[in-house]
Amino acid sequence: MPEDWDRIDALIFSEHLIQALQAIRDQRGPIPLPDAIDVLNERFLHLRDTRPDEFTVSLDGYGDNFYS
Repeated sequence: MPEDWDRIDALIFSEHLIQALQAIRDQRGPIPLPDAIDVLNERFLHLRDTRPDEFTVSLDGYGDNFYS
């Protein structure tokens, strides 16, 4: 489902991590949160390798504004 990844990718690029996790859980069905976090991390690493220019912050700075 490429269109689902397009939405998730856009959320990852814009650092909307909670929304990206929710979109992953919506796409994959009711999976546990730790599994969704693993999927998010795998996708993040894939995007860093294949589309690094689309990130607006460095790898070190990514997620700095995320508080839980």
